[in-house]
Amino acid sequence: MKSVVFVGGTISNMISAIEMSSEYVVTVIELNAEIGLPCTAPGHIQNLDLLKSYLDSSQMEFLQPYPLTRGYTLRSEWVLKHLGSIAAHKDVNILTRTRITECFVLGDTVTVEYIGAGSKDSGQIECNYVVDDRQWTYSAPGSKSHNLGTLDVIHTPDFGEFIHMHGGTSLLSDCSNLPENIYSLQRHEGLTEVWQESPVWFPKRGWIETITCFLPKSIENRTIDAQILEGRRVVNRINNSD
Repeated sequence: MKSVVFVGGTISNMISAIEMSSEYVVTVIELNAEIGLPCTAPGHIQNLDLLKSYLDSSQMEFLQPYPLTRGYTLRSEWVLKHLGSIAAHKDVNILTRTRITECFVLGDTVTVEYIGAGSKDSGQIECNYVVDDRQWTYSAPGSKSHNLGTLDVIHTPDFGEFIHMHGGTSLLSDCSNLPENIYSLQRHEGLTEVWQESPVWFPKRGWIETITCFLPKSIENRTIDAQILEGRRVVNRINNSD
């Protein structure tokens, strides 16, 4: 059976991992301590049926999708946690707190060497494909990073250009007069996600949480829909390359 390594516990990678789990040996490698936290994806989905293809009714109810004129909002970190649980039940190997130290081609396979948090959590994986979606992952300032080199055999999900963004969650009541260029998403619990290229706007009663990361320049490509669809396209590209 062929194998694939996904770098980054992202929505796109988790969709691909779930889709490929029946025909490939699948491994997901995540630098952070858990799947879903921190999560850089805005909680915006236009078509809930895409998510219902993977989550059951109780999981969808837990997310409490909040209707907007252009779709729904929900907590994207919980989308990722549900997808991670589904992937694990489908025998996807998930390695958290794990860093790739070297990646090289050896014959017809790619060798991925890694080291984990524990003294014995190191080793190597020989695989047929590597999918690198680090563009959607969070890296704290000064933190260690993966070393994948510049191999031509690595697949990267395509979301176009990424730009630096400042995100935060504030009370809905503080967001009545947001500037037009701010990307905002009202959620069910009386909070609003606020995304801006420069941190020029601040809520009256302060931020509940903040994050600085990179997001696709295209607002359409920031949606959970785009990540699900691109995860499926990655699977098709790999299958068609055989």
